[in-house]
Amino acid sequence: MNKTRIVLLLLAAVAGVVLIAYLTGKFALGFGGSSPKTYQTRGTLEVVCEVVVQRPVDGLSQPFETSKLTLPAVFDLDEGTGAYAGEYAISLNRKGSLRVDGDKLEIVRQAMFKRHGISIQGEYVELNRKNGEFRQWLDLGNGKRLELVSGKCKRPDNLPF
Repeated sequence: MNKTRIVLLLLAAVAGVVLIAYLTGKFALGFGGSSPKTYQTRGTLEVVCEVVVQRPVDGLSQPFETSKLTLPAVFDLDEGTGAYAGEYAISLNRKGSLRVDGDKLEIVRQAMFKRHGISIQGEYVELNRKNGEFRQWLDLGNGKRLELVSGKCKRPDNLPF
C-alpha cells in the first residue's frame, strides 16, 4: 500500500512538471501526427543577419549601389516592437510595430519622407523564422515597393527561432 502511494505521488509529480513545461511553452506535445513548429513567443529574439543591401544612388533609374553587410535585428515579442540597424525609418533607436503571423515576424513603421525624389509611405522588415530569410522594403504608395535588403539570419546562440 505504501509503495503504491509513493508511485502514484511520483507519477503525479512528473505529470505536473510536464504540464507546467507544456503550458509555459518549453516544449510541445505532439499528439496524433506531426505538430506545427513552435517558435519563441515571449521575450526578446535577437538575430544577426548577413545581407545584401541595394541602395539607389541618384534616383531609381540609375544602377543601385550594392554592398554586403552584417546587421543585428531585435524582435521584442512582449512589447510588440522590433528594430534593426537600418538606414531609414526603422533603426535600433526608432523601433517599429511588430506583427507576428505564423512563421513570419514583420516590423512595420509608417513613414512620410522623401528619398531619391519619391515619397516613402512606410518601411517594412520581415524575418521568416522557418528558413531565416530577412527582407526589407519601402512602400512607395500605389502598390509599389522598393526592395532594399535581403539575406539570411541566425541567432547568435545558434538555437532555432
